Amino acid sequence: MDNENNENNENKIFSSSSSDVDEPTLNLDLNVLQQFASSRLNRHCVRTSRLTKGHYNEIYLLQFDVGPDCIARLSRDLSHPAAKFSSEVATMKYVAHNTNIKVPEVYDWDCTVHNPIKIPYILMERLTGKHLYQVWDELTVEEKKCILSQIVDTLLELWTKCQFEEIGCLYMDCVSTATTFTCNIMQGPIVKPVFYIDGRNTIPSFTGPFRSLQELFDALIQKEKKFFEIHGAQELMRKRKKKIDQNVVASKVANLIKQFDLLQSKLSEPFDKSIDQKPFVLVHSDFDAQNILVERSVNDEIKIVGIIDWEFSHTGTLWNLCQYPIWIQEVEDPFRVLNDLELRERCERQKLRDFFHDEMVAKLGSRSGQILETKERDKRIKKLEDMFTYMVHDFTGLKCLLGSFFYRYGPEVANVHFDDPIIEFSWELIIKVQIPSKETIMYLLSKDELSLDRATKEIPFEYIVSVYYELKSNGYNFSLQQASTIAFHMWKNKDKDDSTILCEFS
Repeated sequence: MDNENNENNENKIFSSSSSDVDEPTLNLDLNVLQQFASSRLNRHCVRTSRLTKGHYNEIYLLQFDVGPDCIARLSRDLSHPAAKFSSEVATMKYVAHNTNIKVPEVYDWDCTVHNPIKIPYILMERLTGKHLYQVWDELTVEEKKCILSQIVDTLLELWTKCQFEEIGCLYMDCVSTATTFTCNIMQGPIVKPVFYIDGRNTIPSFTGPFRSLQELFDALIQKEKKFFEIHGAQELMRKRKKKIDQNVVASKVANLIKQFDLLQSKLSEPFDKSIDQKPFVLVHSDFDAQNILVERSVNDEIKIVGIIDWEFSHTGTLWNLCQYPIWIQEVEDPFRVLNDLELRERCERQKLRDFFHDEMVAKLGSRSGQILETKERDKRIKKLEDMFTYMVHDFTGLKCLLGSFFYRYGPEVANVHFDDPIIEFSWELIIKVQIPSKETIMYLLSKDELSLDRATKEIPFEYIVSVYYELKSNGYNFSLQQASTIAFHMWKNKDKDDSTILCEFS
């Protein structure tokens, strides 16, 4: 998403713009933009400057002879449907009118190219404050807790004041008569790139509103299935330098379609009733530190002063709303030895997650805490989001993601050891191994215990984690080091049966 630069130092703003290594991608005449903004806002725009370039938009700062500055948000991709901008505007207006959350006021907008700058645009208020990511590391632990508590307050505002009966995006339904002009907010189709990017807009599909998350994901999967049924061979060949036999191509496409079918047939597994409970609630699509603005009050307290970038936001369930802020989440690497500073940072993040969890339970209820705990254990929906919501994948990328999903969770989409960081980190390495009997396992473990370092010097690491996985799957609760000892002796005696191994060790 896009980052509007809200530094108070104007010299810093303009110098950073001129030195920006990202070249503008829009064919934009700044003088025309300046004149257009002056006419639309009825005050003289004296200066324009490009602030930043996001994935979908470019952001410009507009300054006037009188009155506050303005942000111009200009679309970089004209293939986006008009609904994308119109939904974003409707969402900001709805949040501003129905909650205490500070969002930019929308001054003017046009979701078409039929305007003097020939680009879809939004002219909006420039909020004060700094992006949270710019100051987070400088805050004390108590100040960080204060911000997290305010984030929960923001989620509570959305949960209690922005409830709906279906899952969809928000739009304005405007009616004009001879004497009045009124606009009401209504729900409509979901706007997601996977529904229209790279030719997908030509494939008819239902885009909502939906009655459940399961129904939404079923539509997302069905859309991709139809796309690859039609364009799969072309997509498979597009980035390849060498030709592939057409029979091989047809077989690969057919196998991908089978995986789509299997996924759809088992989709009810992760989406149980606890996830799809009503009411549905408005969810910010990118509630990250770059879209949270903060500043210090006169008594030096850190306060959230605005939430920006409501692009692609839509209604969802409490499941969507409940997640730890990404900057306090833990990126697991269970095999890496951390230094003292990293250990302290990890400990702090854990304390902050515990605090956030307790705040959620206190303000949104026990179900929110249960959802946070479930998400830590069960990554199935997160993996589905990776495949079908965040970006559009090519043939090979999607094939790998689907293969990995079924390899991890099985063809029955079973829930296996989601809460084990070693398995979570290394599950793509896991191969099928046959562990010996319990008696043999205990014999192997009773011999000299090996360190993980020594074991990995003599046997493949993927074999060790595969043994660890199989032991866990069969009810054993051994550490990775214990599993590496068992794996080492299994590897050295892999051509022998249990009775022979027991005899040799006896």
